[in-house]
Amino acid sequence: MAQLFVRVWKNFEIEEVKKHLLFMGDSSGDCANCRAFGLDPWSAKSCPECKTTFQFFTSRRFQTHPGERFSFAKRAHDKRPELICIDYEDYMKAIGDKKARDFFS
Repeated sequence: MAQLFVRVWKNFEIEEVKKHLLFMGDSSGDCANCRAFGLDPWSAKSCPECKTTFQFFTSRRFQTHPGERFSFAKRAHDKRPELICIDYEDYMKAIGDKKARDFFS
């Protein structure tokens, strides 16, 4: 039976996700924790700058090329099965909500 990707929602602390999130592109990646850029998204297990270990990934391509969302997620999972895929729009909305709460607190 063929396996396919489906979106699943799970509760996470957004700060915990941010500390261990890798922004993946086709040829380079960024650390969400310290904003280090130019990382190899297909092999970097941790950030060379802040030493955080990556547990999650997301990609701006999910938003800019929505038709490629699942093919990119599959390719990323095939190459990096230890990482959990986080939806880019969900992540950005949660970060924005947190910034607004922090600002008005």
